[in-house]
Amino acid sequence: MLNHHEFWWRFFPKKELTQVYVSAALRSFAISLLGIFIPLYLYIERGFSLQETLIFFLFYSVIFAISTPLAAKFSSSYGVKHSILLSVPLYLAFVALLFLLESFSIPLVILGAFLGSSQAFYWMGMHLVFHHASHRGHRGAEVGKRDGINILSAMFGPFLGGLVISFFGFTAIFILAAVILLASATVLLANGDNPTLYHFSLRSLLNREHWQDSLYFTSKGTAVIANGVIWPLFIFLILGDYLSLGLIGSIISGVSAVLLWLVGRYSDHTCKRKIIWWSTGLDSTAWFLKALVTTVPQVFGITIFWSITNGIRESPLGALEYDKAHDEVASYFVSREVFICLGRILLLSLVLFTGSLASGLYFQGFANLAALIF
Repeated sequence: MLNHHEFWWRFFPKKELTQVYVSAALRSFAISLLGIFIPLYLYIERGFSLQETLIFFLFYSVIFAISTPLAAKFSSSYGVKHSILLSVPLYLAFVALLFLLESFSIPLVILGAFLGSSQAFYWMGMHLVFHHASHRGHRGAEVGKRDGINILSAMFGPFLGGLVISFFGFTAIFILAAVILLASATVLLANGDNPTLYHFSLRSLLNREHWQDSLYFTSKGTAVIANGVIWPLFIFLILGDYLSLGLIGSIISGVSAVLLWLVGRYSDHTCKRKIIWWSTGLDSTAWFLKALVTTVPQVFGITIFWSITNGIRESPLGALEYDKAHDEVASYFVSREVFICLGRILLLSLVLFTGSLASGLYFQGFANLAALIF
């Protein structure tokens, strides 16, 4: 007779790639409940200035960059899945501190330290797990499937998050996100850690081979901030409430998920760079248009347009990123994350210097073109 512990483990997926899909989907849903609202929670709910809010994300990016080599060293010593597991309590500490901001004065640099280190340990572990479990000949489809499932699982997250916040407040959404996040790590460890160990040394960061795509990775970092911080702050005053902002997030998720999946499968049977070339110009155009919106219909219209352009190009780009990771795999992903963090820092510094959120959106339109030389 199976004991209680063994009974429940029978329901967990056995294939490693399937575990990656399920775990990432759960985490994506948990993060989507809260992520889009974090800039507004600090700026609107807790009364931090726009400069303080942006400095929080700036410090988070610095800690992310510093923690990434440490995460790689940890993964090479203790296993990549344990790196992902360690990211969970770090993120939960960040969520708990967000919750406590209502009652205590907590320096934002402390919150940024927990968030940055959590992201570093998660993404280092996830990149290495996925690189090991995926297959080069089908990587376009597998990247598209992973990202599509992630986005689809998060499709209703922003809308549900906005609904919960509107009726029950931020406390309820903090607790719900924490529970689902713990479940995501449990699924990934169903069959133990990945037996493949990756060598990493700080000296490998000086390898110029890992710098050849630095401009492109920097542009990915600017895109993360433009989409996750600048855009929500920019359109909130137009939309006027959390529910509408959540609906915008859900629309982006729905359209992008379908395209990521379909284009990912198609890209394995054609030239990925051709897809990237013709879609990048449209994606940059979408960023320029974002900076010009002033009405609610315009916000929804440009959201749908950008969801299409971004959904088309992300799968072939993601597949090429993993294809380029060979030999010193851990060092490649460390360099990748460090340059992405530099991109985050660059865009935040620009917006802080100009005092204009629109400047960040315009800048992203130009930064996007770096994909043409990837």
